Amino acid sequence: MFRPRFSHAILLSGLLMSALLLWFAFANCRSALPVAQCYLRGMALSLGQAVESIASRDPSLKLLADFKSKEIAYFSVLDRSGTIRFHTNPDLIGEQVEDERYRPVFASQIVTEERVVLGTGETVFESQQQLHLEQEPLVLRMALHTWQADQIIKRARAGGGMILALLLASWGFGLWTLRLQRRDQQRRERLARHEQLAQLGQFGAVLAHEVRTPLSGIKGYAQLLEERLSDERQQRYAQRIVSESQRLEALVSDLLTCARQDVLEAGITTVGEAVREAWEQLAAGANVKGVQFEMSGTIDVPVACPPDRLRQVLLNLFSNALQAMPEGGRLQAVLSTVPGYAVLTVADSGPGFDHDVLSRIFDPFFTTRASGSGLGLAVCRKIIEGYGGSIAAANNSFGGAEVTVQLPLAKEQT
Repeated sequence: MFRPRFSHAILLSGLLMSALLLWFAFANCRSALPVAQCYLRGMALSLGQAVESIASRDPSLKLLADFKSKEIAYFSVLDRSGTIRFHTNPDLIGEQVEDERYRPVFASQIVTEERVVLGTGETVFESQQQLHLEQEPLVLRMALHTWQADQIIKRARAGGGMILALLLASWGFGLWTLRLQRRDQQRRERLARHEQLAQLGQFGAVLAHEVRTPLSGIKGYAQLLEERLSDERQQRYAQRIVSESQRLEALVSDLLTCARQDVLEAGITTVGEAVREAWEQLAAGANVKGVQFEMSGTIDVPVACPPDRLRQVLLNLFSNALQAMPEGGRLQAVLSTVPGYAVLTVADSGPGFDHDVLSRIFDPFFTTRASGSGLGLAVCRKIIEGYGGSIAAANNSFGGAEVTVQLPLAKEQT
């Protein structure tokens, strides 16, 4: 698998290469027209020199009738009065031209060029240049076929189109490959998670047999001692044993819940009631810390999840939020629905999640607290996904953490 920085470097290199290729294609297309014009201009000047050489040897211009080139559509020789002294169409010799575009050539000996459309509909390159003859100056008006020059433009545009098509195909293939890579990475993560859960299942079976039974005995004996001891200090020690035993029992229960692969029991729950009941269990400690609780929105239809399972999820989410706000703050529970699902969002005003933590927040045994087990959110995901829902973590707009739970609505009520 590619590392993120290496993947970013490849993406940046691809973008730079694509930009260079697009610039090359655009510059090539843009320069094609000037290149075609230079080709036509050079051809017109070369043919003009050949015509001038023939005309200097034959003042009657009759030899020009034998001068032919596949590049020439037609050419004519004009005098100062605009009379056609020679034309590739003999019927036009002696006629007077209707336009006066030849006059600037006589006046300043410039070479003019433009594209004109013939009566046949063909577009030609027309060049006018002065013939320097001993007898008198004349003007050569020559029209050249542009199909070869136009091929330069067409090839440049075809090349640009080919580059664009190849770039689109390359990016399409790259995105498809990236999608396959991500799917493969997700598959690997699922396999790793299943292997981890399988190991947890084996470990959980050992805990259930080797730890849970003696732990219950320890807790029971400690409770008996607490009742029978008269010394206050010794009673506190016994209470500490009981509370730590209860904490270990909760840890073992979370571990077994996270590791179990059996089918979860069915049931339905009213979300609003479950939220209020879960908060009541933590309200006293929250008031001491100065945490304010707000619940908004309603979910009128029960969800397909037993009450004890949903309360377990809510207690974990509320406990995490309270631990993130030791100096007080605000805890919100927002209830809403989307088609077929109930949506519960739990948001706090604490410091929020670090960016590198978000991708692993639901992994078993992953925790950022020294005293945490890293099973709370993993248990939440196991329960929620076991009942066909989803859970996601993010940072909210005011900087704290936000966990969104979706659970399917009970079918018998929809």
